[in-house]
Amino acid sequence: MGILDFHHPIFGFLLQFGGHIGYSVRPSERRKGYATEMLRLLLLICRSYGESRVLITCDEDNPVSRRVILKNGGVLENTVADTAGISGCGWIERYWIEL
Repeated sequence: MGILDFHHPIFGFLLQFGGHIGYSVRPSERRKGYATEMLRLLLLICRSYGESRVLITCDEDNPVSRRVILKNGGVLENTVADTAGISGCGWIERYWIEL
């Protein structure tokens, strides 16, 4: 259905552009709520690793990923220029989720 990545701890590149968590759902399974639920369950694991909050990023032009993050309590910290070249649109939104 999809994949999740949890990076613990984060620093450098991940702190600026990537965050603690990455996720993707295969195209045929999208729009079924899997990303929201996968993220919700992974946040429980993040707590067990002693994290008090986690950073998640998404491209500024990705409203679907933004909704997943917001449904799980994400709060926008800022939007940064993608000087690393990983974003399709050139801007990355950085969200924090308190655990």
